[in-house]
Amino acid sequence: MKLIRRALLGLVALAVLAGLGVYFNLNRIVKHEVETQGTASLRLATTLDAARLSLFGGKVGLHALGIASPSGFSQPHMLELGDLDVAVQYKELREQPIHVASLRLDKAKLVVEQANGAFNFRKAMELSPQKPPDKNPMLLVIDEVRVDDAQVILRPGLPGIPREIAVPIPALTMKDVGKGKGANNGAAIKEVAMQIISAMAASASQSDKVPAELKALMHLNAAQVAAMLGGEAAKQIAGALPGEIGAQVSKVAADPGAVAKDPGAAVQQGLGGLMGGSQQKAQGRAPAKKR
Repeated sequence: MKLIRRALLGLVALAVLAGLGVYFNLNRIVKHEVETQGTASLRLATTLDAARLSLFGGKVGLHALGIASPSGFSQPHMLELGDLDVAVQYKELREQPIHVASLRLDKAKLVVEQANGAFNFRKAMELSPQKPPDKNPMLLVIDEVRVDDAQVILRPGLPGIPREIAVPIPALTMKDVGKGKGANNGAAIKEVAMQIISAMAASASQSDKVPAELKALMHLNAAQVAAMLGGEAAKQIAGALPGEIGAQVSKVAADPGAVAKDPGAAVQQGLGGLMGGSQQKAQGRAPAKKR
């Protein structure tokens, strides 16, 4: 009997060790996929400290995710996240698009930097995605995206304005990200990231800490990015923004034909009073980053 018990205990121990091996291997696979797919979609280095799948299923935790700044900007990271909680059934991780019940970003820090007359998040939007090696790009359908306890660091590069302005922003919520009209089409990682980034930038621009000339430039660039993402994404961004800026972004989204023909003119017309008729050109002063 003792031998049988020992044998059974040994088998149980081996099964536990095997299960732990599979668990940690899955964590490494998720980390690799996030970094590879994110880097290809954004054309910006995307790094992740750790990924942890819940032992009981239904949740994936991503810790310390970072998205690099585009070339020509001084800060190493444009976006950094403390924790990112993903509510998703594990079977969905093998589907295309992947259906995510909720995506919660905690303690996100966005750096909005202007250099040589351009904002970093606008430059990021202009980069063309690459196809990940040996696989199709990941597409996502997300029922709800929530951003909590976030901060935007402004580095305006404008004379007469503080070199750096820290702006805490209220919680942001976006619904049905990646859902097109009549179908769950899915959004690429870049589209999801840029929706979040442009919404955070637009939210920060409403702060009393932001000088009027910088406020107008940020409104313009955030709305231009929303317009470049397309009507559905612009509506989702507008829905996350309270007050006049949300209403004005909605106007931009309401006329996708005009946006497609001339994004700059359509956005300036849609923003109307927010721009105050200003056509002031940005003056970037941040030093270029050597790459």
